[in-house]
Amino acid sequence: MVLKKAWQWFWRPSAAWGIGPLLVVGGIGGVIFWGGFHTAMESTNNLAFCISCHEMRDNVYQEYKQTTHYNNPSGVRAVCTDCHVPREWGPMVIAKIRATADLYYHLVGKVETPALFEERRAAMAKRVWASMEASDSRECRNCHAYESMDFHKQSAEGAKRMQVAMKEGETCITCHKGVAHKLPDLSSGYKAMFEELQALADDQGAEAQRLYAITEVPFFLDKERVGEARGAGLVLSATELDVLDRDGDALHVRIKGWRQEGADRVIYELMGQRIFTATLSPPAVEQVAVGDPIVDPETELTWLPVSIDGWVGADSLIEARERLWDYAAEMYTAACATCHGKPEPDHYLANQWIGNMKAMSRFISLDKREYRFLQKYLQLHASDTKGHGGEEPDDAS
Repeated sequence: MVLKKAWQWFWRPSAAWGIGPLLVVGGIGGVIFWGGFHTAMESTNNLAFCISCHEMRDNVYQEYKQTTHYNNPSGVRAVCTDCHVPREWGPMVIAKIRATADLYYHLVGKVETPALFEERRAAMAKRVWASMEASDSRECRNCHAYESMDFHKQSAEGAKRMQVAMKEGETCITCHKGVAHKLPDLSSGYKAMFEELQALADDQGAEAQRLYAITEVPFFLDKERVGEARGAGLVLSATELDVLDRDGDALHVRIKGWRQEGADRVIYELMGQRIFTATLSPPAVEQVAVGDPIVDPETELTWLPVSIDGWVGADSLIEARERLWDYAAEMYTAACATCHGKPEPDHYLANQWIGNMKAMSRFISLDKREYRFLQKYLQLHASDTKGHGGEEPDDAS
């Protein structure tokens, strides 16, 4: 009731004041309010405010002080707000509103210690990168523009990369993610996904007739040997297995694929594509069922559809191959998108990815299994395979 009366009083026409004085008073009040609001906004747009909380001061600020954005020959310093706060009024207000979430995280101690900060560094960095990509690196372009660059004064390699980026329309943050802060360990994301896949594999239904290896698993000709460290062959990650029978923790499976003439110990996923499915020992080669040879018209090489039956352990197998591709996509981003823009998988042919991966292998920290899995993902999503492309082999058994 009190609120209703106050609201009515607020909107009741004045009997003592004319419209002129009211407009003057309202105008002065508006100027004072606007000036105060603007001053408050500007007071948060400086380095001192940004490092007033220990989370920023003790972590990213210390890293930033070691970069050229802090100290450089020209003496021009870019502070936090130059990179993280838009200059335009509308986007700036939106950014400030979103930043209020940081106050909440500060109060609840979400990143209070260096250990907690490192634990969340990857998630925070990816959120900022995504925001910068969405704005086409708007804040970077306040100081940097392709049109203003003198490529002759850049290093030969730098000028080459910059001109390619300009031609292809790449945005700044694509290649400069570590320009002001330490790069996070992005492997935590895909490693957590791998653990989820392993847990999911343990719960696979007993009726699944087609499974996929989430990691490399040994392949056995003899059921009694299942569980040993080495088998008669090795099934590569993401390989399709047709389940023929089950016996406890052992699965009787069939592997189908292609063999290139003269390369008996390797089974490839698609004809004409060097996408590894399995490798076999000499005794296993003898058990392979071989179909009629086919000459690849592109290369004039002879390929043969093949299949082999054997046994694998029931663990490390999953029914949904799409979950493997999600894991691979996260790995691809983590391994290949911090120093430059990562090309889409269909940017190259399947066999071209072999050379591209080899050229970049010294820059990535994947182990051999992860490397082979990532290569297979890229090959199966290349321009000439598209995930499920290629001629399917007949059942050679």
